Amino acid sequence: MLNCPTGLLGKPAGNGMVMSRQLRYLNAVRVLLLVVFAAFLAGCERPEPKATAVPSEGLPSIRGVLRIASYGPEVREGGASDWVHHQRWVRGEAYQGVEDNDLRGFLDGRFVYGWNQPGQIHSRVGRRPTKPRFGETELFRTLQRWDAVTLPALARVLEASLVIEVEDGPDRPLDVLLYSVKPDWNPGQGGTQRDNTSPPRTGEVWWNEIAHDELAWGLPGVGFASDEHALADTPVMALAEARWEPEQKHLRFESDALRAYAHERTRRGESLRFLVKLSDALEDDAGSLLYLYTADHGDLRNSSRRPILSLAWAAPSARVRQEHRVHLEAGRVVTFPRIELAGEATLAASFEATGASGRPTLQVRGGRGDTISQWISVEHPVDLLGKGWDWAELRVLAVRDPIELGSAFETSLHDTWVRTAAPTEQQVVFEFEAPRGEKFEVLAEYRGDYMWQIAFTPDEIGRWRYRFHESFLKRPYDSEEGVFDTVVLDRANARRQLSALADRLRAGERSTDEAPSPWAESFWRLERAAMRLETPESFASPSGRELFEVLTEVRTLLSHRRVPEELEASPMKREWGSQAP
Repeated sequence: MLNCPTGLLGKPAGNGMVMSRQLRYLNAVRVLLLVVFAAFLAGCERPEPKATAVPSEGLPSIRGVLRIASYGPEVREGGASDWVHHQRWVRGEAYQGVEDNDLRGFLDGRFVYGWNQPGQIHSRVGRRPTKPRFGETELFRTLQRWDAVTLPALARVLEASLVIEVEDGPDRPLDVLLYSVKPDWNPGQGGTQRDNTSPPRTGEVWWNEIAHDELAWGLPGVGFASDEHALADTPVMALAEARWEPEQKHLRFESDALRAYAHERTRRGESLRFLVKLSDALEDDAGSLLYLYTADHGDLRNSSRRPILSLAWAAPSARVRQEHRVHLEAGRVVTFPRIELAGEATLAASFEATGASGRPTLQVRGGRGDTISQWISVEHPVDLLGKGWDWAELRVLAVRDPIELGSAFETSLHDTWVRTAAPTEQQVVFEFEAPRGEKFEVLAEYRGDYMWQIAFTPDEIGRWRYRFHESFLKRPYDSEEGVFDTVVLDRANARRQLSALADRLRAGERSTDEAPSPWAESFWRLERAAMRLETPESFASPSGRELFEVLTEVRTLLSHRRVPEELEASPMKREWGSQAP
């Protein structure tokens, strides 16, 4: 490549100046240099054009240690020693066993609104600053019920924490308490109208009753604290306490008492039941209201603002125990050898990240004979009883929420707090951004019961971003950004998607070598995904030839010229002043 000099011409002389003979001579020389320099520039190699596609984000690789263990239904002689797993539970695709209720009323059982309120996008704790009734403003508390937090037999919980995201709060610090709740309750379906603003149905929980028309709380608002009384709602002492400061984004509850409670409940296979409230003193202050995001906030696939329960646990007598070091580039997949199962009841896997690692996706499948199951999440311990598996194998995907290219991304949201128009008249717009930067808008379909759903088929491999917008209240709402990765994990699908890209290029505007197509980087990623699925044997087979031909077809469409079967190596054309590469 020629190195073209710059800055040789200097600045022009000022207007109106009288030039001496020497200056006229120098000016003539300058003109001559301009002509020579222009000819020189004509022979210079043009700088490479900038791609029109949006630069792809550098995604973090996956680094850490994967631990896999299988456990029997009971303690075995000679079983392996304890192995610690760190796992978390949050409402989403893999776990939907948590529900929170917004409770509201007065300490003596009077109330402004006697509603059953689960499934809202936020709950509240503290006291409302305005709108008194009967000489008092409303008091709020939150119930949380965590079902199906299942661990292997005789597992010991070593650490426990509960993190709740905060939506809004007052301009002063608040002390928030977490209590265990003794009686169980039915979160309900939103009352008689299933809208969270109607009286509870029989058996549903609300401020005054554990179960409407059936059983009252010891005192209104889960208010009777006792360690001895049979009708106690909570123990006298709290499990944990969190200090909230203005502008703080979340509450974190963590204590040995919380760990012991989680240990006791999971060992007995029972739900974890929590009451979240402000300290008694702050509940008596007007304007102490704190808004908390709930397990139902946002759409089903984006759990970024939802409560998270984290447990570190260990169980005795692991028959199979494996540890694997993992270092995967973003987008890659590794599958570990099959584990032979011999009557195990539970399979667990956990990933301990190191450094600035991304968060992987962990999946498992199993089989017997010629029958092989689909891949499922192993984010939580998997119950093997009833599956009939003789073996299991695990894989780690260095992607987030993988969607096979050509398949639909589906999600839904449920929100009853709708005030600006009837639900049937509301518009919920999802906006998707492709890896190449192009944006798509999809209108969610209302399915009744305050539920909106969408199905969107991504057309490009890589990381997609999305969010939704709605105007259920006077102030429009923009959701937190969600992400998912579109992948190709099947060889036949790789060929289908390359053919689909070829069809798209035939139908649309293409590029030249000087101006790369916006689809060029999409092709590169798809090519890489297809080649990752090949082996030396498969690529040398007729199937590999088929892949090679469809890649050639896409290259031809991108470059406007037929790609030759074999490329001839040609020496670099040398010009005057060129330098060796």
